[in-house]
Amino acid sequence: MSAPEAVAARPAATEQPAAAEQIRAFFEPRAADVDADRASIRESLAVLGQHGLASLDLEAAIELIGEVARFDLASAFSAWAHRMVTHYVQLAPLGSPVRGLLPDLATGRLIGATALAAGTARYLSGTPLPVRFRREADEIVIDGRVPWASNLLAPFLVVTAAADESDDGRAIVVAFTDRTPGVTVDPPPDLLALQATGSSSLTLGQVRLPVEWIVADDLTSFAERILPSFLLLQSAFCRGLASRALVEAERNFGQASEIIRPDLEHVLHAVDDAEHDLRELAGRVTDATRATRSRTAGDGLIPIAELLRIRLRWAHLARDAVRLELLTAGGRGYLRGSGTARRVREAAFLPIQAPTEVQLQWSLSRFA
Repeated sequence: MSAPEAVAARPAATEQPAAAEQIRAFFEPRAADVDADRASIRESLAVLGQHGLASLDLEAAIELIGEVARFDLASAFSAWAHRMVTHYVQLAPLGSPVRGLLPDLATGRLIGATALAAGTARYLSGTPLPVRFRREADEIVIDGRVPWASNLLAPFLVVTAAADESDDGRAIVVAFTDRTPGVTVDPPPDLLALQATGSSSLTLGQVRLPVEWIVADDLTSFAERILPSFLLLQSAFCRGLASRALVEAERNFGQASEIIRPDLEHVLHAVDDAEHDLRELAGRVTDATRATRSRTAGDGLIPIAELLRIRLRWAHLARDAVRLELLTAGGRGYLRGSGTARRVREAAFLPIQAPTEVQLQWSLSRFA
């Protein structure tokens, strides 16, 4: 299919489902303000709560987050973080006070702040955790520093991993809120993009939590349960960014651009293939599905290599698509306030989004 045919084959905006139109109408006009941290991510999450972000099945959540990313990657990224924290809380033991926070998470009154970058790195590569805990009677005491967490917009709920200070081989998953004594949010850094996402670091000093705030008492088992959704929903926001950049590249095409038409058609075909694989993988995920280090799938098991590979593919496709948009936009795309410039900065985030591109490649060399 040629580039013009690909454009014609895509539904026009007026043909999109009503929900997609509502997403576009809300997110597209405010994308520049979100990028400049003049508009609140909290409003984004409240709107997505009305669209069922917390309760949609995985395939529908992929569509929703991908659609948001077409217009505003910052909001899509925050939606991913919020959705994942909601998922973590759903895995907490029955009767846990953490599960009692689900209604507020569903509406966005409470924001989910994911802080599991170090936890996923621990699972994938065995790197040490920067947060430690010890047990004292019916409490745990945690200390350390979370280098990166997102959605730190009070009131928020953080879920992170901590290693047993007396047994480095044991690690758990814990939750706490912005009101928990001993929790300090460090001043937010000046980011290249996604400034409105409330991304910063956390300092934890003698944070005391009732043992009921332990979400999972084994990080490895927990990671196996959450990584399918974790990585596929990350793929979704890469997919949305790639999709919008390709639309803009096609729109920009002129006579001089014909020289790079083969590059455009290559990326279009690669996106079609990756779309199929993403849908196929998402369709295999159920509540009982786990990631496995094994190279072969089993009943309810998906090889981690498949999940890492699709995530890496979509990050590369977003990079390639945004590059094509910039090439076809010319000088207009270099204007700081342009949508093209914003997408260039957004795409620059993907290689360092945990798991980083280096971690993905290294893990694939082990598990593939």
